[in-house]
Amino acid sequence: MSVELSGNSPAALTAGILLLSRARQFGQRLLVSVMGDPDQITPVQGPALVHSAVLASCGVGSRPDGGAVVVVPGPSESPLAVCLDDDGAGSWFTVDRAGRGEHPATQALVRLCRSPHPQGRRLGRELLQGLGGLGCMAEPAVIDLTLRAPISPYHRVVLGLLAGHSLRTGRRVPLHDFLGPATSSEVQLPDELTLEAAIAAHTQGLLDEALLRVKPEARPILSTWIGGMLRHASVDPDAATVICTVLDTLAPVLTMPEAAVLPTLSPAADGVANALPAAIGAQAGASDAARGLVDTFCFLGGTFVDYARFPVVISGDPAPNGRLERWRWFCESTRSAADTADALWRRVVDPVQ
Repeated sequence: MSVELSGNSPAALTAGILLLSRARQFGQRLLVSVMGDPDQITPVQGPALVHSAVLASCGVGSRPDGGAVVVVPGPSESPLAVCLDDDGAGSWFTVDRAGRGEHPATQALVRLCRSPHPQGRRLGRELLQGLGGLGCMAEPAVIDLTLRAPISPYHRVVLGLLAGHSLRTGRRVPLHDFLGPATSSEVQLPDELTLEAAIAAHTQGLLDEALLRVKPEARPILSTWIGGMLRHASVDPDAATVICTVLDTLAPVLTMPEAAVLPTLSPAADGVANALPAAIGAQAGASDAARGLVDTFCFLGGTFVDYARFPVVISGDPAPNGRLERWRWFCESTRSAADTADALWRRVVDPVQ
């Protein structure tokens, strides 16, 4: 039996790999060829981190644990492309791998911790120590992941803590250990916490009311730090950026109803958060995900041909130019090819009589 696929694309290669893998699984002899030049395949460059069972099963970025999280290496100076949705079908964004940060607040925190002003350095390092008290390593990549993830504020807090825990061994302290009963009246903080709004909320006592949700043993430390940051923000724009972002991130948690708990992450987001340490350090190996498909296809016995009499057309959209857009296109193409491979297998091995 033989199958000829047209379209020198990730979709055609994925369909070919899945057909060859299934043939091996069931002890069938199947010849699969792709019409095109393997050297002309559209590159999809790393570093990247995504949860994709299809790509992992095709040998792209697969890990020793055999899970569906895909880690594609790349240059250390290149930011890490990340998607929290299964099969990479959602929004893509980048996180830092060079220690500088991608989000403006991450960059501001890095500069604050290196500030020539002693007060700024102390306040920046106190924030890092506070995150460390939660068992969370405040790596720029973790902060970027927390601030840039296109999910709800509650999910972003959980995501950041989980990613920070995965980078740091030792005791993990649940955030709820620092939260006490909700206040009797609902605290209304400004929707947009600009520096002016944050200072006004602090002056009016709204921030102190919100901090009543924090347990007494941690409340004075957090209150003193917020006050110090707001005062220093008047002379340091980086401090202003950091304190506004911190308050904006904490506000949903501090104003949560008492009976509410932080939500759980989807399996894809959970896997991405736990794989972040491997992804931010991955530099060795094939950095072109599309080339990984070519290598797996050839390893399984697939061939490339210049001409085919009756090829099966594997359709797909042309590759976009942007790096993040191309990664989404790549993942969606391979996901749709998995369904195509299922239909082809039934047609070739068990055709309708």
